[in-house]
Amino acid sequence: MNVQRFQEKGIQSGFKRSVAFSFWDGFVHLLFPSSCLVCQGELLRAEQICCSVCFSELMFTRFENEQEPTPLDQLFWGRVDVVATYALLYYEKTNNVKPLLQALKYNNRPDVGIFFGKLLGNKLLEQANFSSVEVLIPVPIHRKKRYDRGYNQSEQLVKGMCMIWKLQIDKKLVSKRMHTQSQTKFGRFRRWDNVENQFYVDKGIGRYKHIALVDDVITTGATLEAIMKEIRLISPEIQISVISLALAK
Repeated sequence: MNVQRFQEKGIQSGFKRSVAFSFWDGFVHLLFPSSCLVCQGELLRAEQICCSVCFSELMFTRFENEQEPTPLDQLFWGRVDVVATYALLYYEKTNNVKPLLQALKYNNRPDVGIFFGKLLGNKLLEQANFSSVEVLIPVPIHRKKRYDRGYNQSEQLVKGMCMIWKLQIDKKLVSKRMHTQSQTKFGRFRRWDNVENQFYVDKGIGRYKHIALVDDVITTGATLEAIMKEIRLISPEIQISVISLALAK
């Protein structure tokens, strides 16, 4: 009986805290309303990152409905063997995805990564090609860039994914050796030169049979190709899949 009363008190206490936090969040949002990251309009809820109109205009890939190889599958043909690929959005310089990526990478908005990570998790949870994935590995950034930014944007995506898709996260298996220039303005060959031999892979990766690399945006695939080649020097038979928030068109 005492145990039951204790549990009831715990439930009541937890409910009161939840109500208090919800009230506080609502109060803060009333004083400091959040704005849509795309159109800058006021958001109805603090946890939103963009308004419903801008969200509806995002260019989703719908790869989960494809029966034929997707453009992301084809990107790696003849370069590296990949088990499965998935990108949630298409990125173009003129579409609504650009301000969201900029907020995630440059404007101190790690919550954008969590938000879209959850969407990715929901999309991938039921996909057969990803069912044997054992661990999610975020594409690393150099420690200097991480210090300047405060976080790794790919890790935020992985955190959100794992709230839905209960997999392991390993941030130590792949690391970046040197701080290199941003690849934004580089062509395909310059991008490869910029990332070649820049990644270190721990031998512990050999304990896995199927891993998934997670990136924020894929343009030429040079970074992922470089990482996969380093991984296969240690574990030639390992299966590798690729997950990204966005694929550049």
